[in-house]
Amino acid sequence: MFCNFTQIKCFILILTLTISNYSFSQTTENFDAISDKSYGDQEQTHAYTSGQWASLACIINADKFRGDTGKAVRFGYNNTIKSYLEFRGNNTEGITGGIGTISFWTRHWNDNGGEGVSFQLEYKEKDANDWTPIGAETQVTSASYTKQTFTVNQDSETLYLRIRSVQNDDRLMIDDFELTSYSLSIETQKQGLSLYPNPASEMVYLQGVDSPTKAQMYTVSGQLVYEKINPKTIQVSDLQRGLYIVQIHTLNNEVLTRKLVVR
Repeated sequence: MFCNFTQIKCFILILTLTISNYSFSQTTENFDAISDKSYGDQEQTHAYTSGQWASLACIINADKFRGDTGKAVRFGYNNTIKSYLEFRGNNTEGITGGIGTISFWTRHWNDNGGEGVSFQLEYKEKDANDWTPIGAETQVTSASYTKQTFTVNQDSETLYLRIRSVQNDDRLMIDDFELTSYSLSIETQKQGLSLYPNPASEMVYLQGVDSPTKAQMYTVSGQLVYEKINPKTIQVSDLQRGLYIVQIHTLNNEVLTRKLVVR
C-alpha cells in the first residue's frame, strides 16, 4: 500500500493533535544533601531541593561505591522492619504534574553474602490508605549498579510514590532518582529549537539551541526509549515508527519539548 504526500501530512497532523496538549518535566534527586546515619525504627522526613521525602529503616546519604564521591540510600538489614523510601512532592501535598516514568539505580549490598534483595514500587493518593503496586516485585542480585525504569502515567497531582522493601535479608542501595511528570499542557515553544528532518528515519539534527546537555525521547505513553548526553544529533533508526516526545535539556536548566515522527 502506498501513500501520497497529502496522506502522509494528514497522518502526521492526526498524530500531532492526539498529544499536542501533553508535556513532560523532570524531578531528580541524588541524595547527596542530607546525612541521616541511623537506620532506626521510626519514620524520618527529609527536605531536599527535589521535594519532601520520608524513610523508614534507611540510611540516607550512605556511601555510594559507584566510582565517585556522591552518596546514596541504603535500606536496612532487617526482615522484620520493612524499609521504605517515599517521595511526597514539593510540599507533602503530592507530586506536581503526576507521575509519568520513574528511574533510579539499584545494587545489592552483599556484605552478608545473601543472594539478593527485592523491592516493590507503588503509589497512592495522598490521603488514601492503600498503595497501588507498579508492576511486579523486582529482585536485585547484582553487586553493581543497575538502572531500573518504570512507567506509571497517572496525572493526579496528589500522588505519593514509595519504594518498599519486600525481602531484605541483605541490604539494597538506591541512587540517582529521576521522575518524569505526566500532565496536560502545551508543547514548550520557548527558544527556536527545531528537529530536522521531521519526520525522520535515520538521524535527527538539533537546531536553534546552544550546547544542549541531554536529549531524551519518550513514547506517547511516557516510556523512555532514548537518552544521550551532550547531543548534537539523535539516532532514531532503531526506534519503531510512530510519534515521540523529545526533551532537550539546556545549560540554563530548561527542558524544551518537541514532537518527532519516526517513519
